[in-house]
Amino acid sequence: MLAVVAGCGSSETTTTGEPGTTGTTASGTTDTTESTGPVKVVVAQGVDPTTMDPHQQRETPTVNVLLHIYDPLLERDGQDPTKFNGVLATGWTQVDPTTVEFKLQTGVTFSGGEPFDAECVKYNVDRLLGLLPGTEPALLAYQFGPIEGAEVVDAETVLIKTKAPDPLILGRMALLYMIPTGSVDADPEALMSEPNGTGPYNLVEWDRNNQVVLEAKADYFRGAPTVDELVFRTISEASTRLAEIQVGNVDIITNVPPENAAEVSSQGNAEVKEVPSSRVAAIWLDTLGDPILAKKEVRQALNYAVDVDTITQEVMSGYGLPVATIVPPYWVGYNPDMKPYAHDPAKAKELLAAAGYPDGFETEMLLPRGRYLLAEEVAQAIAADLAEVGVQVKLDAVEFGVFAEATQARQIPGMFYAAWGEPFFNPGGMLEVAVKSGTDGFSWFDNPEIDALIDKALSTVGDEHVKGLQEVEKAIYDDPPFIFLFAQKDLYGVSNRLDWSPRSDEWIILYGATVK
Repeated sequence: MLAVVAGCGSSETTTTGEPGTTGTTASGTTDTTESTGPVKVVVAQGVDPTTMDPHQQRETPTVNVLLHIYDPLLERDGQDPTKFNGVLATGWTQVDPTTVEFKLQTGVTFSGGEPFDAECVKYNVDRLLGLLPGTEPALLAYQFGPIEGAEVVDAETVLIKTKAPDPLILGRMALLYMIPTGSVDADPEALMSEPNGTGPYNLVEWDRNNQVVLEAKADYFRGAPTVDELVFRTISEASTRLAEIQVGNVDIITNVPPENAAEVSSQGNAEVKEVPSSRVAAIWLDTLGDPILAKKEVRQALNYAVDVDTITQEVMSGYGLPVATIVPPYWVGYNPDMKPYAHDPAKAKELLAAAGYPDGFETEMLLPRGRYLLAEEVAQAIAADLAEVGVQVKLDAVEFGVFAEATQARQIPGMFYAAWGEPFFNPGGMLEVAVKSGTDGFSWFDNPEIDALIDKALSTVGDEHVKGLQEVEKAIYDDPPFIFLFAQKDLYGVSNRLDWSPRSDEWIILYGATVK
């Protein structure tokens, strides 16, 4: 996800409890090799978490930390993303088209000692949706638009109500991490740096833009983790992440550049693991604030101008799958009859001329450093292709915190590069937030007819839902909100000592992982 809360970039350190033991090498890097003491695993991500409040964030690197501190009602299965497993919920039933009943675990407490129960679930839903007195919807609320509220039946039973039948309801509830009842009443920012969850780990230290240290709970209700200490290091440079895993200083690295995959195993300490990604790359186009990009013919021209096949093969080394719109073959709603835009510079020039720009135009593209695989290289290739048809693009590569704050504040240039991680394996989430008309999410697009198609698709289930999604795909192909690019293939470097497999949803879940 793209947006974050303010505070990224701070140099302050947050410490909770006793500091953990973190050895360092002579160069100052973390040394994960210990002859005695707790079992430790170190993960290197490209960006720092932005908050410790699970409702006030929208991006995966933060979730990867928080999912070890907090629990949801259920989680998506790591092997089959169409299935869900209970966490704080022991079972669930669709009791009518707009109501799901959840049965809850009993005897579970938060790190601060507060009880988890049905009232707690209601409090979380109310806080998320801005239904608590004097509150506004939380940042994460953009994924929960169809939810109307929660109703307590008894301490162990809660009903989640939706405004209409919602095919994504279980996926939504897997994103809602529970906080204690009343925990943000007195201070809405109480959890920003001092988390309090039911999850398998507690925060020991958050050294901003450096590392997060987590300590296992011996009394976790699902059983104590086998890894005693987790360290999430922030290493923005891919070359540094590569060097650190080669010498055994870290156990997992994200976003391995395809051209460097062979280097990961060169020292015999690690291997590369590949998984199809739920993340789809695109160029967002400001059709609301830029009169040139408001023209459909211009946006069609930009899609014809970009040679996505060559970019995926040469820049991504084959670790990318071109898509016709935003739906790869392994998502719900994929339409096999739709083909990606062909690379046709002549057609692009023809459309630009018809729109009134025979000589092209100038624009600017915002993109984040260190967040998405080969983002700068991909953006440079796109800019070169657009220049061939007269569209001159100035690239503005910034740190991810700057990028996230700009997109959250909706202060963007004509276009920006991002790769949307879709936790539902269904385009519905992205359609709701990044396509449907509005100025609260990540949509810079306005087409009432497409809005109606989205509403129809997301209020049906089964075959009708799939058919509705395919109708939306055809509509946004004709009136594109984006320059459509590719679905990523995620590459992780994984230590040989760690028994762990990556997931397509990019969540790095280490509860259940073991060290050999």
